[in-house]
Amino acid sequence: MTPLPAPSAAPEAQARRVRFERPGRPPAVRPADGRIAVLDLAFPAEGAEAVLAWAGDLGERLAAWIDHHDHEAWAAVAGDPRFVLVPRAEAPACPPLVTPERVQGLGPARTLIAHGDLDGVLAAARWLLLEQELPVPAWLDPDSIAADTRSGPLSPRGARLDRALRGLPHKDGLRRALIASVLHEGRGRDEPPELRERIDRAVGVHERVLRATGEVRGRYARLLEDLPGAERACLVDLRPLPGDLRLDLTALMLPLQQEADFVVVLARGRGGRRKIVVSTDPARSGLDLRREFGLQGFAPFRVHVPEAPLLRRLPSPELARVLGRRL
Repeated sequence: MTPLPAPSAAPEAQARRVRFERPGRPPAVRPADGRIAVLDLAFPAEGAEAVLAWAGDLGERLAAWIDHHDHEAWAAVAGDPRFVLVPRAEAPACPPLVTPERVQGLGPARTLIAHGDLDGVLAAARWLLLEQELPVPAWLDPDSIAADTRSGPLSPRGARLDRALRGLPHKDGLRRALIASVLHEGRGRDEPPELRERIDRAVGVHERVLRATGEVRGRYARLLEDLPGAERACLVDLRPLPGDLRLDLTALMLPLQQEADFVVVLARGRGGRRKIVVSTDPARSGLDLRREFGLQGFAPFRVHVPEAPLLRRLPSPELARVLGRRL
């Protein structure tokens, strides 16, 4: 088994131990990965059996799976101490679940596999800090909750990292830079100039993305006027836009959630496939989108929805026409 980096290894070297995945399939692993801890990675909405089989095959190499995305498949691993699975109602973010007792008791882990949002990035940073018995910055846990629930303000420190990640959301190198930044802070050090410049460049990209997002929201968002009942839904069809136009979906949807119970965004996903994202402000609408669409493994306020359950719940002829479907 490949040995762990020494505790004195540079933060950048420690951050290279982290890989990032999306839910939907079991993470790919290599022999050199050694023991693995999985952080903030939801069981897939469909096909959780493959993840359970993957965990069984991995055996003792799976050190921990820590997550807070409710899923009915959790029952299959109840009693397995490697799985720390806490409902989102009790754990609105993942980093607070990464405790010193769990890191010491479930570790060591040679490789961390984390979700690529700020919640997952900070969960990995917290694991590495605790593994080295370094202090966790006071802002980290509350900012992870604010970022993952999009409720309440972030501290200036957390907001900078959040904006950098939203500027370059698909760059794993930047995710590792954010982890290195937190590790430098845990050691009582300032960011090295090269690291600071890299994060600041990503923040600058986000400023441009926000301007483009505001323009698109003003032009493409419209209320569905033919939805039965008193509920309101807003539709934003991004498919006619250039494929290389960068937008911030969170910044697009949050203001619209104050006008509508459902915000439906149509976009192009990987391979040109249609992607449908629906969001809500639960405090305003009282909705849990997992229940509304019969889904597993998502946050209650933002989900990816197939066409059929979308139209069953929102039987709008205009929405059906845009999707090329019949009600």
